[in-house]
Amino acid sequence: MNRMSEFFKRPLFLGILVCMLGLFIMWNIPIEKRKYGLSQTSVTTDYTGLLPLKVERVIKVADNQDLQKVVQQANETRQQISIAGLQHSQGGHTYFKKGVSLDMRSYNKILEINEESKTVRVQAGATWDDVQKAISPYGLALKVTQSQSIFSIGGSLSVNAHGRDIRFGSMANSVLEMTLLTPTGVIKTVTREDSEEWMKYVFGGYGLFGVILDVTLELTENDIYTIHTEEIYTSEYESYFTNLIAQNEVAMHYARISVAPDSFLDEMYVIDYVYTGEKDSKTPLKGEEGVRFSKLALDIGRKGGFWENLFWDSQKLYINSIDGKRISRNNAMRSESTFMEFTSNTRVEVLQEFFVPIHLFEEYIQDLKQLLSSNDQEDDFKVHNITVRFAGKDSLTSLNYAKEDMFGLVILIQHGLEEEEIESAKKTIQKWTDLTLDYKGTYYLPYYRYQTKEQFMRSYPNWKGFKMEKLQRDPNEVFQNLFYEYYLK
Repeated sequence: MNRMSEFFKRPLFLGILVCMLGLFIMWNIPIEKRKYGLSQTSVTTDYTGLLPLKVERVIKVADNQDLQKVVQQANETRQQISIAGLQHSQGGHTYFKKGVSLDMRSYNKILEINEESKTVRVQAGATWDDVQKAISPYGLALKVTQSQSIFSIGGSLSVNAHGRDIRFGSMANSVLEMTLLTPTGVIKTVTREDSEEWMKYVFGGYGLFGVILDVTLELTENDIYTIHTEEIYTSEYESYFTNLIAQNEVAMHYARISVAPDSFLDEMYVIDYVYTGEKDSKTPLKGEEGVRFSKLALDIGRKGGFWENLFWDSQKLYINSIDGKRISRNNAMRSESTFMEFTSNTRVEVLQEFFVPIHLFEEYIQDLKQLLSSNDQEDDFKVHNITVRFAGKDSLTSLNYAKEDMFGLVILIQHGLEEEEIESAKKTIQKWTDLTLDYKGTYYLPYYRYQTKEQFMRSYPNWKGFKMEKLQRDPNEVFQNLFYEYYLK
């Protein structure tokens, strides 16, 4: 009995007990999905739930002809229509008060894969995950997509999304052909050479210029990369990236900036995907990995202060651990997302993205330090993450956010849901937007409408031309959403 008692007191036993307890806690971390979207019984919301309202009805899209009839009838009755995919936008882009919402999620077929020409034709309701599963066995990969594969094709093109690729330009540039249902109910095939320039307004047009039915996308080979990671200071990033983009050795790239108090906006790490010259057609697509551990780490960081320092240190350890590893292009384009789920009755997490010219990045960060609190543990407005991506100059779309080569800073923000807390967050983000505009930058439009109308007009000086084209191509203003009503009506 004494021997048993002594064993229980030994460090080895206590260590095993702590590890088992830690594993038990980690395994039982709840991964709760937030409730939002067209499936809500009483009201419709998008990802944040900040703009709930009732719509007249939801139509699940089945085929082109039925959809065409809906649009033609709407022109006759002056019914408003909005378009919804996975609804990850955050500013009411996918619904309108007393309007009809088109649920595109079941409109998701892969129509054709051409291995020789390296193209895929796909319906707009399909996700990037659907496309990757179809093209991966052919040794093919996407040219441009977001860093996660959970979004719909039509939704991503409607916001002209961008991701980690630094060689192929914006997502709109990867589309060869599009089948479009125009606002007046005409189905037409549109190419890049289209004299009416439909692509210019549909891509980055936020669902206001008709329904994307399907698109033909240019593909590339599923290259194998070596991951290179490095810790640097934000003051070194301009020169680091300028050298990187000039050498043509790196296919994809992103970076993260510290928001931890001890290294606030000073430290950052970079992740490069370096060409190896090898191709892949056998490696399976990876699923979500380490979700509970990642969520535990992020939840710790959400507490701010000392815990934010601990979270940043854990991130650096992870980034160091993947240095030198190999990964296929397809797998580099499907990062985990489930661990980021945040559900609270009193608080919300939102995204913002600010674009600044590459050559002004260092000065911009120095001024940003004066705007934001380095330790927001006791503040209502909290910045949890800043990811940096390259956004190449866009000459295709009308509301283009990259008028020259830019860095896009994707910001994860948390604040309270009381009216005064939302107003306080709005003021901070408006100051952040003014700073960005002073540096010849812009902000991204798919997110919640913190910015004023004046800031929208300064960021997108072509807004008048955009609206004029909208009224000419949609004379009955059939396609509407809350974004259009707030900024352009």
